[in-house]
Amino acid sequence: MQPVHQTGKYLGPLPLELFVSIITLSLDSINPHNALDRLEQLRLVNKTWLATIDSTPRFWTSISNVSKSLARIKEWIKKSGDAPLRITSTIRMEPTEPFMALCYPLAHRWKSVTVSSFRLNASAFFDKPAPLLEELHLGVMSFEPDMSLFAGVTPSLLVVDLFHVTVPRDLGFLKHLKSLQLRGVTYPSGKLAIVQLYDILSASPNLRRLNLATDFEGEPCRRDPLPFPVLADLAVSTPQDRNDLTSAILSMIAAPNLTKIVVQFNNGPPATVLPLSISWLKRQTLDQPRQYDITIGAGSIVISIVPKGDGSWLSEDPQLHLSWQGHFSINVLIEVLEELERSVPSHAAVTMEIYSTHRIVDYLKTPRINQDGTQTWPLSNLRSIRFKRGGLPHSFDSVSDFARVRRDIARITILSPGAFGLASILHVWDASSMSFVPQSRPVIGNGVGSDNEVS
Repeated sequence: MQPVHQTGKYLGPLPLELFVSIITLSLDSINPHNALDRLEQLRLVNKTWLATIDSTPRFWTSISNVSKSLARIKEWIKKSGDAPLRITSTIRMEPTEPFMALCYPLAHRWKSVTVSSFRLNASAFFDKPAPLLEELHLGVMSFEPDMSLFAGVTPSLLVVDLFHVTVPRDLGFLKHLKSLQLRGVTYPSGKLAIVQLYDILSASPNLRRLNLATDFEGEPCRRDPLPFPVLADLAVSTPQDRNDLTSAILSMIAAPNLTKIVVQFNNGPPATVLPLSISWLKRQTLDQPRQYDITIGAGSIVISIVPKGDGSWLSEDPQLHLSWQGHFSINVLIEVLEELERSVPSHAAVTMEIYSTHRIVDYLKTPRINQDGTQTWPLSNLRSIRFKRGGLPHSFDSVSDFARVRRDIARITILSPGAFGLASILHVWDASSMSFVPQSRPVIGNGVGSDNEVS
């Protein structure tokens, strides 16, 4: 930042450094696409503000393709000095190629790149080394098969998100990543190969987030699972008819510290895939002394694994969130519960929330007859269950009948929506009176995790 003379008259007692920090924070609080437009408005306050803003390069580092005037963009780049740049050009902005022609010579200063374009000759603008590049978000573009993105020089690259991108064969730039999203990614000749995915993942053992929403080809890798000690967030989305693909992807990954896994299906999940996911989780974390929370709604099931608890209604900080999204039958839900029951350790505490369906209630209150003539309950380690009133009949009869049968469950509650938008009411099963008793204080919020009583 260059010195500015006579700032006291217009900045008052405010130190120059504090003024710069305030402007920086104000720019950070708005959409980066509009940051430089806002900055140019601030320049008009007075001559001192103009001189101070123009002489502070870090104000001018978010270069977006929002102006029809290339001269104006050149001026922004000039004011940025030698500072690292954040480059943005999306489909809704001005034509991409003239903008990228201005930014291309500065690839050595790129810190973040977000570019989407249908017609961009992408290979012409992403072949230079980018030693400072930390984030790369590309969408709707194609690269020539034999090119090397950034000449393979991306030592600082941590985040990559590719959306409907046709990538070159050399994916060496995908190394040392913390976050990787591949959505609708292909080769010029077709789908990515499973073996290639294995090689990509093996180059990034420190991944914290992995999102794979694309189709692959080839036989599953006959290699040992790759260890990801810090992988916290895993999402896999595959076509309906590619159960083998889901299995192949999951078999590559060993992640003992996941906090979230989502398996999503484009056209409704086959029943065989959901137990597959739980079986995979069993190898990952289900041998730990945890508390398990299950939420069942119309078309989805969520299983959260939280630190070991006493079975009271839900921990606030889930250790693992497992979600399937799609439309599937009650039989599939029951199949998942059966698989979960086989997977969770006997000492684990299970809590459940049910939004709808009598079939689940019927399943849970029907005892199993063992070979020796004894009876056991489904999910015998179920310690707490909450029913959502919106998905239940207008009376409590069916749930009351369930509560009378499953006396082994420590806490059974019904959450009823309040009238006229008021807070919901929690009804708690009272074993002594064999009835549901309204809680004395209303409940705010319907989220799984706590009763959220109003103090």
